[in-house]
Amino acid sequence: MTDIRKEQLVLLRFEKQLAALAAVLATGASAAQAADGKLAAPEASSALAGLRDALMHLAEVTGAAHASLNASAIEAGARMLHASGGIPKSDPPQVVASLLGIG
Repeated sequence: MTDIRKEQLVLLRFEKQLAALAAVLATGASAAQAADGKLAAPEASSALAGLRDALMHLAEVTGAAHASLNASAIEAGARMLHASGGIPKSDPPQVVASLLGIG
């Protein structure tokens, strides 16, 4: 049997990195939009849109992983996870979408 708490901690650390990546991508998107106007190079914006979509998909998968871990914890009687506040306060896709300015 795996230790659900350890898996949850790893997932929460990953979420922090995911949010940081979303913030960096949002900054890059602003720079790409500015470059589009000056250089007439829409490839940068379309590449960043692809990255944004991939990052949103990763955030959605992360949210699904949380749901799966939570279900496993309940099935295993690991209510301690919930009581300790290990369940995320915000939905990962919502956080990433907010940082990217699309939600």
